[in-house]
Amino acid sequence: MVAFKLPPRRDGIPQGTDIYPTPAKPAQLQVAERSATAASAKVEAIGVPDGLDELHPRVKAWIAEHKKQQKEREQESRRRRHETWWTPRLLPDLTIRDLYRFRVTSAIFSGIEKAGGGIEKSPITGKVTFKIGGHLVECSIVEKLVKSLKPRDETRTWTAYPDHHQTGLSSSGFLRVSITTYLHGRQHQWIESQKTKIGDLLPEIVGSIMAAGAILDQQRREREEQEKRYREEEARRYEMKRLREIDEKRWSKLRAFATDLEERNKLLVFLAEVEKRVLNEGDVRVGDRNLSDWIAWAKGHAEALDPLRQGAAEMFNEIARTTQWS
Repeated sequence: MVAFKLPPRRDGIPQGTDIYPTPAKPAQLQVAERSATAASAKVEAIGVPDGLDELHPRVKAWIAEHKKQQKEREQESRRRRHETWWTPRLLPDLTIRDLYRFRVTSAIFSGIEKAGGGIEKSPITGKVTFKIGGHLVECSIVEKLVKSLKPRDETRTWTAYPDHHQTGLSSSGFLRVSITTYLHGRQHQWIESQKTKIGDLLPEIVGSIMAAGAILDQQRREREEQEKRYREEEARRYEMKRLREIDEKRWSKLRAFATDLEERNKLLVFLAEVEKRVLNEGDVRVGDRNLSDWIAWAKGHAEALDPLRQGAAEMFNEIARTTQWS
């Protein structure tokens, strides 16, 4: 064995360090990865259709709706052809970029359904919603836009729906697919390039969308656990407050007993002095009773103040019966 001598340690470098094993991946991440892998395997054979005949029914409905709107606009324009102040704008034909996005969207739709998911919402804008394992997963299948120096009218010719996009932006010639639903802070996004097309990424995209179900399951469990911990903490704080209030009331009652005992002792000393005076003055009648009766009456009230008249145990038993509301 060859041992190498390390160079002298520079200032600021610690003498030693602790090495820990790499922690295992969280269970929910393992489930999500397995779900993604299984979904990817199911859609490996799915590709972007070359034509429009094999489009997903939801996407075919977009084309049918576009044709319907075109026809309605044309009819409205003919009816108003003599109204020079306003003529409805005709709806242009779907462009190459529109149809390419439709074909890619169709492939993703088919892949999601084949992998066991469902399509909840499918507006023509490309802001779609899938249903994965009981969860709604929002996604965006849209054109990647870039700033353009071209005149405004020229930046709107790449699509039949320029009003769906921000003014002043134009097509980059590439699509962008992203999962917009919050997934533990992870941003899932795929952008085409000259070398990579969305069709090449379909298994990964579909797998990631399907895996979102497991991630959302975990997020739901975490929220429930957090809410449970919050409720338990609230209950613990309430119980601590309740016990503190009871303790304070019990302590106040004990101090009140001590005050009563002190007053009782003072009264008995005072009444003893009164009895001495009566010996000199005689047991005369005052009001409806004699002085000796008045002293007995006062002694009875004084003795009633004694918290220990029934024993220490009974005094503390009365303290123990103190509650939050007593």
